[in-house]
Amino acid sequence: MDINHQYKVEFTEECRNEIKKIYSYIKDNLCNEIAAQKLMNKLEEYVSDLSYSPRIYAEIDKYKGTKKVYRRMVINKYVVLYNIDEENKKVNIAHMFYGGSDYINKI
Repeated sequence: MDINHQYKVEFTEECRNEIKKIYSYIKDNLCNEIAAQKLMNKLEEYVSDLSYSPRIYAEIDKYKGTKKVYRRMVINKYVVLYNIDEENKKVNIAHMFYGGSDYINKI
């Protein structure tokens, strides 16, 4: 792989907060710290792949007139939404939601 084509991957503050809530829910409400940590490890692994292959996941349809084009990554029962900034060679991780929720209407 050509290192010059690497994208910088960044999480929005909103996404960081969503991830913290998911981790806390699994750890505290479901009393499963091991599962919470495994999810975080998998998230880190999947997100790191985006720096070289940001188009690996499919675009989702635009809803409610959203201006950004999001791509959807599924990790276990969770959905991670991100977009690509070609001009700045950056991947913006925008949201992480429980897949069973109405996440499309939250973006």
